[in-house]
Amino acid sequence: MKRIIATIVFLTLAIAGLVFLFYHWVNKQDYRQFNPIDAIPLNASLILNIDDFELFTNSVKSNSWWKTLERGDVVKSFAGMLNYLDSAAKSDNTVRTALKGTNTAVAFYNHHPRGSEFLLAHKVPKEINQSDILELIKLQSLGYAKAEEIQIAGNSAIYVEVPEGNYFSLTFTVFSNLLLVSNSQELLVESVKKLKEDAAVESDEQFQSLYQTAATGVAANVFVNINELSKTLSVENNSLALKGVASWVGLDVQVSPTMVIANGLIVSSATNGDYYKIFTRQNPVPFSLHGYMPASTSFFTWYGLPSIPNFMADYSDYIDNLGLTEPYNRNLSGFLAHTGVSIDEFLGKNLDNEVAVLSAKLQNDSTDWFILANTKSGSATLQQLESFAGTKTIVKHEFKPDKQNSFLIIENPIKWFIPTLLGNSFLKVNDGFVTVIDNVLVFGSSISSLEFIINEYLRNNTLTRTESYRSVQQRISTSSNLILYSKGMDSYPLSELRLHGKPTQLYKGKTLSSHSFIWQVVGGSQKLFAMLAIKSSQADLTETPSSLKNVKWVCKLSTEPIGKPHLLVNHLNGQPEVLVQDSENSIYLISNDGHILWKRKIGAPILGSVNQVDIYRNKKLQMAFAAGNRIYLVDRNGNDVEGFPVTLPARATSPLSAFDYDSNRNYRFIVACSDKKIYCYDTNGKPVNGWLSFKTETVVSSRIGYVSNQGKDYILIFDQNRPYLLNRRGEERLKPQSFFAKAKNSEFYLVGNSGKGSYLLTTDTLGIIKKLFFDGRVESQVLEPYSPNHTFIMAGKNYFILDRNRISIYSTEGKLKNAILSSSGDFDTGNLQVMASNNLVLTNRDESIFGYDFSGKPLSFFPISGSIPIVEVNSGNKLFVTLSKQNGVICFAIK
Repeated sequence: MKRIIATIVFLTLAIAGLVFLFYHWVNKQDYRQFNPIDAIPLNASLILNIDDFELFTNSVKSNSWWKTLERGDVVKSFAGMLNYLDSAAKSDNTVRTALKGTNTAVAFYNHHPRGSEFLLAHKVPKEINQSDILELIKLQSLGYAKAEEIQIAGNSAIYVEVPEGNYFSLTFTVFSNLLLVSNSQELLVESVKKLKEDAAVESDEQFQSLYQTAATGVAANVFVNINELSKTLSVENNSLALKGVASWVGLDVQVSPTMVIANGLIVSSATNGDYYKIFTRQNPVPFSLHGYMPASTSFFTWYGLPSIPNFMADYSDYIDNLGLTEPYNRNLSGFLAHTGVSIDEFLGKNLDNEVAVLSAKLQNDSTDWFILANTKSGSATLQQLESFAGTKTIVKHEFKPDKQNSFLIIENPIKWFIPTLLGNSFLKVNDGFVTVIDNVLVFGSSISSLEFIINEYLRNNTLTRTESYRSVQQRISTSSNLILYSKGMDSYPLSELRLHGKPTQLYKGKTLSSHSFIWQVVGGSQKLFAMLAIKSSQADLTETPSSLKNVKWVCKLSTEPIGKPHLLVNHLNGQPEVLVQDSENSIYLISNDGHILWKRKIGAPILGSVNQVDIYRNKKLQMAFAAGNRIYLVDRNGNDVEGFPVTLPARATSPLSAFDYDSNRNYRFIVACSDKKIYCYDTNGKPVNGWLSFKTETVVSSRIGYVSNQGKDYILIFDQNRPYLLNRRGEERLKPQSFFAKAKNSEFYLVGNSGKGSYLLTTDTLGIIKKLFFDGRVESQVLEPYSPNHTFIMAGKNYFILDRNRISIYSTEGKLKNAILSSSGDFDTGNLQVMASNNLVLTNRDESIFGYDFSGKPLSFFPISGSIPIVEVNSGNKLFVTLSKQNGVICFAIK
């Protein structure tokens, strides 16, 4: 009996155990908790892992680059889904709770020529009843989209069509704890099948190695499946552009309204010769070639290759992986046969770490391609290239951009070999000619295109001086092995992308922003470190000569220019030159072709104008000016003249004046200082004997003038209270019968021919014309009331007065002839220039120059970027130079 009871108990327990195990098995199948990444099939091209879907949506929708992309074909459906869910979340708190703070995975696929497909898997929070999700989606579609119930792989689903704007459709279903959304029902079926079979993307070992290292607290982790992407995405005329590049790229992405920053790792195939494996045996090197790329560069690829033997071996493996070994080896043999040396030997002997290819817009608005190669000796490499010509006659051209520089440009004896060996972007280059700048070899299509590169380099108008490039370049490492840069959505390679062999529209319509991209790879290990930066800015920013009106050249300084351009004469050839200063107080002498002849640092900003003097009386000119507490006298090579700079007893407050009383070049340098004293020095830098260091009532900031009237010398000084007329010894020669305060932005003039009727003319702080005669009399001429900040200029027989938003033009008799009004705000205070010989009135507003004729009519070739005064550097061609905070030193034509 006991045995029967025991048997019954055992069978009961066994049956109960089997029932429990069966129930647990069924429960596991129905209620297993999945991670969103589990739902992603293996063949995705791009995967996003998102920690907080709401935060991701908000940051992406605020980004300027995304606003451009969402109008294009590639992400149209995904963008529509984001907008749909965002709208639903804002109108229903339950939807918002379902989307906020939980993990999401999004995968993109490019299997079908009709367009990109995506799959979104979202973990539903525990507090949300999963059975209610589809009903919520259906309710949210009322009045906005067409929604109907369907079946997906045996699961209930909602199919939604959104007809407004760009048509798109979405399908929603729930499997276990995951909400699945896609614009492809086939993808949903495949996803559900993968979840049931446990065969999702996580089974890929290389993906898993990146997924495990993904950072948290970022907008998203992005994983790019290069092998899948290369099957459908290519570049025009190069279907193999992405084939064999790498296996996976994993990036941690942060998003702001104007910037996308990403960094992560690249993994390559363990067996195949992937392209990126080239850099695993290359130590990172600094990037210097961007200092030779013109500012108009729209694209470049740069290689940092310290080990040529490793590069040649690894690149050969990559070529073998592509199936191009035979033509590649044929090219190697061709180089050896043509030159007598191997390409390994040539590159190893000459290349110094860096080589790059770039695309740039020339001054005629055409685009050309160039190769730059940093060499160990530029002259020796060019000499070796010449030797490769053998007995064949090649074109040689000596380019002399100015008196100080000369460049040899030769026909390239190894044309096509270098681009073919380096491949991809380098194949764009017609390397018919070559020259050398410093130690950088430059290959280009023509002599004129290489002259353009040389001129832009001499003008310092290089890529490193552009804000669009600097904004992304500062986000990457200083040393690396690969950099790819592209400016704009319509630049190479984005402009030549092909999906299934057909052109891909990344955006439609006019883009409202300009986007600069930079991609960097840092080598030296099996896992490569990668960085990406995308910067958005206003599309109408002007940075290149072709985007500015009538511009002939642009010269970039190390920092933004300050002060004004100072027009000088080159005593060697009689040509005009320009002295300018930047915000770090470096001064530059620039030729009339825009070449920087020299640069040096001084202690402070230059006050007023620069004087040219001939202290040695040999027709060799020097530059004299005041800055800070010093008087500088500099020769045309930028060197200080003996005895200078002079250190003043106090800080200079007025521009330096250089007077040649008797026209014998025995100059006197006179300046006012913050101690209210007037100082006078000779050409040896010594205080002038007998000078009394006259002291004014207040600080003098205006220029100090000089006139000779009826055999008497008058040194003219205006402080904030009154005028002073001194003699050569610094004694007050004449005291006006009545005092007045000259307006700080008013010029003063000598009217008459130094006779009895001569007088000095200016305006006071009320805008009243003041005439100071040499017998002490002061007469007034009232025009109309002006503010103390008005600007006064006399040109010919006209007065020009700028005050706030108006420029008044009066005859010297006091009759109003014309008035120029600004309807867009006040003109910049103190910014007025009159060029009587050109019938021009110029002023500034918002860093732009506005031009009018004497009748007050606006001139069509204005406004232009820059500031006044402008100076004329070529009277025959009417070329003028201005300074622009954004663009540097600009030479433009007034037609």
